[in-house]
Amino acid sequence: MNAPLHRKVILIAGASRGSGPATARQLAEQGHHVVLGGRRSSRMQGLVSDIRKAGGSAEWYALDVNQPAEMREFLAFAEDVHKRIDVVINNA
Repeated sequence: MNAPLHRKVILIAGASRGSGPATARQLAEQGHHVVLGGRRSSRMQGLVSDIRKAGGSAEWYALDVNQPAEMREFLAFAEDVHKRIDVVINNA
């Protein structure tokens, strides 16, 4: 894996379905840290595990993207832990 010059903290809301998992894997392979938000805990745990086994950096946060308060909490969580958010992808 080639680490980018500027590793980004990338949030992906709705990461458990659609293009979310592939996007998360690709960004992690590029050396970015992905923070995944989604409702399906087993899928999210599996995705994070797969990314980490491949040498990537990822974590997940339980999130229902239909709930504005949960979206705000997701953003606040990432900002608190990582002190910045570089990119937000709304996959929902």
